[in-house]
Amino acid sequence: MVRFCVEEANIKEEDVPKMECFTCNIGDAGEVETLFGEIYNVFQRYPLHMVNCAGYCENFAAVDYPAQNAHDLMGVNLLGAFYLSQCFAKPLIEHNISGGSIVLIASMSGKIVNTPQNQCIYNASKAGVIHLAKSLAAEWGALMHPIRVNTLSPGYTATPLTRNVVSGDASLAAEWTRRVPLGRMAHPREMAGAVLFLLANDASSYTTGEDVLVDGGYSVW
Repeated sequence: MVRFCVEEANIKEEDVPKMECFTCNIGDAGEVETLFGEIYNVFQRYPLHMVNCAGYCENFAAVDYPAQNAHDLMGVNLLGAFYLSQCFAKPLIEHNISGGSIVLIASMSGKIVNTPQNQCIYNASKAGVIHLAKSLAAEWGALMHPIRVNTLSPGYTATPLTRNVVSGDASLAAEWTRRVPLGRMAHPREMAGAVLFLLANDASSYTTGEDVLVDGGYSVW
């Protein structure tokens, strides 16, 4: 990941049987391939479930958007999601392993245009993630052992990413919540239920290529 705040992950070692942290630039296909090799070396098995939540946002007027910034953001948000999915799926397909499930974290920004901030490249990247998941779901759903691929599209959620966006403009958070029928931003834990549903083969075995929108009603307008 390019941006990762391990302190805010709030994961306790005793909460899981075995946990390891790895870092990489997911916008680099070679680093992602190395990452999955390291994961296999530690756990001696291929993972069956993957959630990709890596990403970031920048606000620029479209005519002023620096080309390198646009390239880098697309590299992490969209291509990173593809590289991770590719490396996750490859051994499952090669070894005919069943039960694979992927959840890519997209955004309501992949379906609507945010206001008042200008973030055209972020919006485009998340729209791309949603359609990437649909494309992978179609391709990998036809396998002997299908791999399900879905997306979760959160609305405004109180995370380090959104705090960074509003830090220089206190009125922005107020504007966001004013437009949400539930009248507040989401807490990250409110996304967990949807993610667990999409990952769990018993609960969502017939769900693939879907986008679950959890935005407090923001997009109903």
